[in-house]
Amino acid sequence: MSSEVDCNDKDGNPRNPGAPVKGGDSIVLIGVTGHDPNLEITGCYNSAWVTIRAQTQHEPELTSVHFRGSGFWRLDGLSFFNDGTGIMVRVDDHGTQGPARNLQIVNSRFTSGDLPTIPDWFDHVSDGMRLYSDDGPIVARCNEMSQVAMGFVASGRHIDIIHNTVEYFSRDGIATGGHFNRFIGNRILDAVSLGDGHHDDFFQSHMGANPDVSSDVEITGNVFMNRYAGGQPAGTWGPTQCLSGFEDGPKERLRITNNLCKADHWHGITWYDTNNSVVVNNTVVGGSDYPGLPAGSDSWPTRTWISIEGTGNVVRNNITSRNLSGGDHNHEIVPASIGDYFVNWLELDLSLAAGSPAIDTGSPDGATTHDILGLPRDEQPDVGAFEYSNE
Repeated sequence: MSSEVDCNDKDGNPRNPGAPVKGGDSIVLIGVTGHDPNLEITGCYNSAWVTIRAQTQHEPELTSVHFRGSGFWRLDGLSFFNDGTGIMVRVDDHGTQGPARNLQIVNSRFTSGDLPTIPDWFDHVSDGMRLYSDDGPIVARCNEMSQVAMGFVASGRHIDIIHNTVEYFSRDGIATGGHFNRFIGNRILDAVSLGDGHHDDFFQSHMGANPDVSSDVEITGNVFMNRYAGGQPAGTWGPTQCLSGFEDGPKERLRITNNLCKADHWHGITWYDTNNSVVVNNTVVGGSDYPGLPAGSDSWPTRTWISIEGTGNVVRNNITSRNLSGGDHNHEIVPASIGDYFVNWLELDLSLAAGSPAIDTGSPDGATTHDILGLPRDEQPDVGAFEYSNE
């Protein structure tokens, strides 16, 4: 595709002068087929955004797009289907072609197709996005994924993963490492445990390609939840690590706020070697001591915890099944109290019930100004991800 675009190389030299597509143009895909399903865009930096979009949203079907050192490209409203154990969207810096920067993937759908059996998950599942950029910005926003291995891999700087949904993943929902990255308002649902020894995570700070300090990362307003409601092969339910960061060097200045985690593993929010960070107004609950789990869950971890190890951290205004981090104004709930705290535990409605002990018992010092739903918190904030509303 790069040869059809009047763009520059990484040094600002013109490539393909007079080519039909120029900065500011849109490439409109019409129909399901009739276009190359595998796009390679290499060393092509546009003067303004070039958008590859669908004439009818989600109708054009692609297998993969690979950006190698390019800039000012946007994918909008496309559908990706890849049942070949591949990667649907990959972004890479390139040694000779230049850095990947100013790239957006928005409003698109990703799937490996129907995977009714465990062998299907081994033989046909692909990754959603792998985004590697030392500089960015890279944005993935308002995308939907289902039946994927990895949802998002985000390594580098200034990568935004915002308002996306991942349903049914067999590796990690989000795996990341780096600096100034943001993960906001995502819904990561339903891990598929294949019994292959891989510990699935909803969110994992673990990137072998980026073993240095991870810093200045925002993780806010996300839902991480196993629903145990079908849609995956029999025998693939299991406890899943929720928000974990205990490998690959120290972490600095993280902001983990307004997240809802019900994954029924010990590791709810577990971060080691983490310093000068904020863990505030999260709801992190579950485990085999609590009702509503599938048959065979008796041997699962008993209670999900918050555990932050390091110095200079603030752990405040959280609801959790077990608190190993001290802090202040945190509520540690027991199974007998879930009906007092939440609207409907068994229906996975973990907003606050009328009269909940979490209402008006938080500290205003460092509390989030809005809750996970965007509702404003009052001067005496509630504990947990939700602010109570009687509307």
